[in-house]
Amino acid sequence: MATLCVAGCAAACGPAGVDTTQGDDGEFYRGKTVSIVVGSGAGGGFDTTARLVARHIARHIPGAPTVIVVNMPGGGGLVAANHVFSAAAKDGTVVGLFHEAQMMNQLTGGEGVNFDLRAFNWLGSSYDDPNVCIVRTDAPVTTFQDLIGREMPIAVGGTGPGSNTYDAPRVLAAATGANLRAVAGYPTTNDVRIGVERGEIQGMCLGWESVRSASGPWLDDGYARVFVQNGTERHPDLQDVPLAMEFAEDDDSRALLRLVDAPGAMAKPFALPPGVAPDRVEVMRAALHATYRDPMFIEEASAMNLAFQPKDAAQIQEILDDVLATPPEIAAQYRRIIQP
Repeated sequence: MATLCVAGCAAACGPAGVDTTQGDDGEFYRGKTVSIVVGSGAGGGFDTTARLVARHIARHIPGAPTVIVVNMPGGGGLVAANHVFSAAAKDGTVVGLFHEAQMMNQLTGGEGVNFDLRAFNWLGSSYDDPNVCIVRTDAPVTTFQDLIGREMPIAVGGTGPGSNTYDAPRVLAAATGANLRAVAGYPTTNDVRIGVERGEIQGMCLGWESVRSASGPWLDDGYARVFVQNGTERHPDLQDVPLAMEFAEDDDSRALLRLVDAPGAMAKPFALPPGVAPDRVEVMRAALHATYRDPMFIEEASAMNLAFQPKDAAQIQEILDDVLATPPEIAAQYRRIIQP
């Protein structure tokens, strides 16, 4: 898709829609507003991360702009990804934070995908965040092994196709034979948690950082437990929790589970649209890098029980290139599984 110039700068646009008026004189951002467009509603893990970064990043941007968060939920981040890719201003004032699982949407040719993730100007990701599933301890089954071949399913809630809360349990079920039923339609992961508390569902599957920060009290007081984790090795915090890979039925199943795990390696990534001038991209990359290492940021993150493990743009690009090179037959199988 061709990138678009910001309204009013058509005459100054160079190749591929780049705004060539964007020289970085260190003063561009002074008096400006930078919007972080989050592909989910307020109260979830993405929103929490965005607002935390927004409170600190301006100190590291020349000119100290105002930084705000704009929630744009829909399609597990699909709406926000499409907006940032094609409609958002390409002058460095709009940053996207949408679900990393959109790489699977692109891989499988999901409906409504009007972006190429490899074309974004990635700033950095926030966590190395394996997907885990938690279940209430009063559920009929509390071990993953007992779910395999079980006649009655355990229901876990999700926001919808394209998000790890919905796609991951469907792939887990297909790859291992576990009777997990994904229930979509919750606006945010916070709403999924409320659904668990109301007894509408028994659990949820999402990144470990989100579980630790938002559902830590559940684990501490025994209300819920983590009963399976994704990845190729057990997370240091979860040495007693089995890997889904240990229950994979065959090589294709292991390949599918590796795809479930891939997005978690670049969890909660920030990106500028295509077409932003390279010097402005570097300013924002440096600002995010400095924010992650800012003692005030780290102190607040620690108080929120968040431990960042950022990756840079090159590492994100490497993950995307690897996933998007998945053999077509495996990608097609994954698509069949996640379709509602």
